[in-house]
Amino acid sequence: MEEIKRLHVRLQKFTRGETSDKSEVLDVLRLLEKATITLTILKETQLGKTVGKLRKDGDEKVANMAKLLVKNWKSIALSPRPTSAASPAPSTSSEKSTTASKTKSSTASTPQSTPKASPAKPTPSKSSGPFIPAGLDKIRASVRTKLKETLEMSEGGNAADVATAIEISMARMFSMGFPGENKKEYSAKFRQLSFNLKKNAPLREDLLSDMVSAEQLINMSPEELATEEKRAENQRLRDDAFNKARLDWAEANEEKINKQCGLEGSTGLFTCGRCKSSKTSNTQKQTRSADEPMTVFVHCHNCGNRWKC
Repeated sequence: MEEIKRLHVRLQKFTRGETSDKSEVLDVLRLLEKATITLTILKETQLGKTVGKLRKDGDEKVANMAKLLVKNWKSIALSPRPTSAASPAPSTSSEKSTTASKTKSSTASTPQSTPKASPAKPTPSKSSGPFIPAGLDKIRASVRTKLKETLEMSEGGNAADVATAIEISMARMFSMGFPGENKKEYSAKFRQLSFNLKKNAPLREDLLSDMVSAEQLINMSPEELATEEKRAENQRLRDDAFNKARLDWAEANEEKINKQCGLEGSTGLFTCGRCKSSKTSNTQKQTRSADEPMTVFVHCHNCGNRWKC
């Protein structure tokens, strides 16, 4: 455990920006890959959260190694937890049995004479007990139930415990049950989380495997809650909007536009006086009075020369 903690500290220095040595980070990740990591270690050290941040590192080797470790640790966290072997129940009658009955134990110990109850099958994603205390506000109880149902769309973990932690964090954020409570914002936050959790399976798995805490979840931005596909689409839309806002967008994309219009390789109407190239384009604008002809602005795509006619 102590060695794991020391490795964790070295990774935290990197994520906080105290060091930028990628080779050291790779060494630490390789050591963690070889180490024996248990669910107890993951919970006590919160190692998964630190390594999870490295999945988006700019260094491909670091990112891939972090993804591999997180995937392995998720399988540990999400695997069904084996139920402890049932200890033999103390029997008062056996303690008071006579010596004669003890001599018969060898023949009475057959499976037919002493049937054992079969152990219950583990259901890791279901709650084994009530998670809504008596007297809890109906709205809060409904939120817990629906969050639990959403989390149970993924296998593993304890959906009831995670749903309870999320709801309690939301209740604290909006002062539910106290003066100044904001039920409207509380409900809006629930709708936001419910919508995104239903679509984002990796995020559900991160919650169930303790890679993401309830507190982190409720403070996530809409971008962080979205799926990888949605984030990529949003980034593409932002890039398109930025490019279209450029004043020289039409000129910068002249060749692309011409190609789409079947004008690739065509010459312009004007010849550049500087480089004698015919690779030109022109626009017209009304710069004088309405009864005067429009001014023609010409741009040479070969040398960048501009003039007006």
